[in-house]
Amino acid sequence: MQGQAGWVADGAFGLTFRDNVGSVPVTDPLAWANRRIDLPDGHWCVSGIRFRGLDPTKPFIDVVVTSLPPQADALARLSAVIVPQYSEFAPRALRVDAPAPDELVAAAVADPRFAHAAVDQYVVAGLVADLRTRPHVAGYERVHVHAAPVDAARQATVRLYAQAETERPALAQWATPSTADDLRQCADESLLFEVTVDGRPAGVVAARRDDDHGMSGFVVQEIVLDDAHRGHRLAPAVLQRLVAELPAGPGDTLWGTIHPDNHPSLRNARSIGREIVGGYVWLTPQGLTGL
Repeated sequence: MQGQAGWVADGAFGLTFRDNVGSVPVTDPLAWANRRIDLPDGHWCVSGIRFRGLDPTKPFIDVVVTSLPPQADALARLSAVIVPQYSEFAPRALRVDAPAPDELVAAAVADPRFAHAAVDQYVVAGLVADLRTRPHVAGYERVHVHAAPVDAARQATVRLYAQAETERPALAQWATPSTADDLRQCADESLLFEVTVDGRPAGVVAARRDDDHGMSGFVVQEIVLDDAHRGHRLAPAVLQRLVAELPAGPGDTLWGTIHPDNHPSLRNARSIGREIVGGYVWLTPQGLTGL
């Protein structure tokens, strides 16, 4: 939580964030910074205003961390306190990080204080040591990965996402191409790869070290295949090739976030031994419009 804690009452962060979003009539940089808010009964939270996809018409409150348990009743009480403190942004929902997202959604749907609840993204993870003991999936021998230059990988990623969106228009709501800075970080860790299938270029896969969600290890920063190789169950083989390249130590995981409607990616992750270990949940208290 160190990075998020550093943004509490950080006017410089708030100013940069405000200028990146634009088109929102809230000028005070501190309003855009993370806030530590005291709650009744001695509890507290750190939260911040965010915008889905940086869309200024889709503001929400990100509950970064709280001393309250991740339960519907506690989060309803939290919402009653913090929503009014962001009224100048007219937030549409809250987002929380929960260890059991489906259970929280079910409880919130049954709670009259919430108008709606839904999983935003699952966190899907597996211990690298365990993933390496799994049998190789079909297609593994056809798939290889090779170090890729950042510029070439970025161009390929943008092109391949554009291809994929023609078949799956909803993709833009689930995932967007990694930025050049993201891919550069992966390359700096020697974890940016071109994917080949039967010796022909087929896509991009990348990872970077990111200790998050109570885990140490690596996040899947990017995985995308071209039209000719999507739908042939090759992504699990790509992931297994990535696992083999990770400079993992004891206890390290490979994790990533996957939208609940992105069934192929969930299936691919599970097929190599990763499992749902948490996730982000949208909560819409009564009176808010939701996302």
